Amino acid sequence: MQKKRSYRGLISLIYAASAVLTCAAFILPGFPESRGRFITSLLSVLAAESALYGYVLFWLRSAGKNRNTPPVLISGAWITAAYAAAVFIAAALLDWGLQLPPRLYMTVQLALLLVSAGLLAAVALYGQRAAAEERRATDTVRAHRQHQAELREIRELAGSWRHPGAEWLADLIRGLEEQFRYSDPLSRPELYDTEEMLTRQISLLHDQVALLLALQEPGTGWEGTAAELAGSITGTLQRRNRELAALK
Repeated sequence: MQKKRSYRGLISLIYAASAVLTCAAFILPGFPESRGRFITSLLSVLAAESALYGYVLFWLRSAGKNRNTPPVLISGAWITAAYAAAVFIAAALLDWGLQLPPRLYMTVQLALLLVSAGLLAAVALYGQRAAAEERRATDTVRAHRQHQAELREIRELAGSWRHPGAEWLADLIRGLEEQFRYSDPLSRPELYDTEEMLTRQISLLHDQVALLLALQEPGTGWEGTAAELAGSITGTLQRRNRELAALK
């Protein structure tokens, strides 16, 4: 953290020095004949330097959150660098060299700014969507693992039940675990309701098994209730897999 702060301080110092030198380089020689081109070039060069400065700070902040540099971040750096280079080339060629009419020169510099800003906005939007998709995929994998973990916990709970039917109940839940193990762990947003139903059904089975352990004598019919809950989970899981296959 301290190193990042020192980097930011150094970069800010370099930016401030470059801005002062830029203003001095434009102003000290005296005002040229076309003040319109002069002001446009000065503001454009300062804008390019500010864009580079801002993106470097953004890079330092974003790169620390990822082990690998995201392609979107690299694309943004190329766009920012290309914009700065285009501004300097346009100032040297169109202002100092060809001395375009002020209005036309302003239009060129403004077009460079708008095109670069549009490209950066498009890259940022793509990056946000890609990050959202990655988070969604991670969340769906996590949900699938949580289902498997809870079923494993239920099976272990059933195995600790001091009742002749404990082995049958544990085998029933083990069968559910096998079905989840061979199901696709990935998901889609369209399956949220189905997977939420799976979460509720597994939670209900968990409560049912915990209730069986709490009762000294569960009475008759508990096997049918447990089998019915397991069948509901199986049916929902199969529907989820069919829906997922249809969406691919």
